[in-house]
Amino acid sequence: MAALFLSAATCVSAQDLAPAVEAIADVHAHQQPPALDGKDRLKDYLKCLVRPSALFSNVLIAGLAEARNFPHEWGRTGTAFEKRLGSQYAQYFLDNTIELGFSSIHKEDNRYLRIGDGNFFKRFGNVVKSTVVVSNTHGGQTIALGQIAGAYGSWAIASQLWEPPSEQRVSRVFLWGSVNLAVKGGKNLIHEFGPDLRKKTATPASSHP
Repeated sequence: MAALFLSAATCVSAQDLAPAVEAIADVHAHQQPPALDGKDRLKDYLKCLVRPSALFSNVLIAGLAEARNFPHEWGRTGTAFEKRLGSQYAQYFLDNTIELGFSSIHKEDNRYLRIGDGNFFKRFGNVVKSTVVVSNTHGGQTIALGQIAGAYGSWAIASQLWEPPSEQRVSRVFLWGSVNLAVKGGKNLIHEFGPDLRKKTATPASSHP
């Protein structure tokens, strides 16, 4: 992904960097987030726990952990994959539950607002910013306390309750919490640029006389 960004960056001139600074500073200045009430927030939370893409991604991550024997104490035999899948989904559940609680109290709207057009760096700046700064329910902006707390808190709890000793160190909580937060940024990236890729790869409908 980094290589992709670097390749894209070589295709633009130095003056195109200016919108990136603007995007990081006030990308939401011209956008007001849609209203979000408690019912909508709870509905989004429940959907995220059972949507097919979430279930698939958790199975995929557990499969990758199995392939690289992570954590090594669980091995690759018997119920090792079930442990990894259970651990992964439990962390996913904790992440979203913690995020729900903190974002509700902190009056955050964590839904990503896509720009959809314009300079690459402006759009990418929006992706980066939205990982740690989000809209609030009053139309302003605030630190993404829910996303951050969910990313690190879920791994902190997992490391103490069921992860093996090799993953119980504070440094591992910081490492995997940061990876978790980066994954959330990756989801924003897909929301921002995914529709563009789909348009480019879509097969034009055949015309009939």
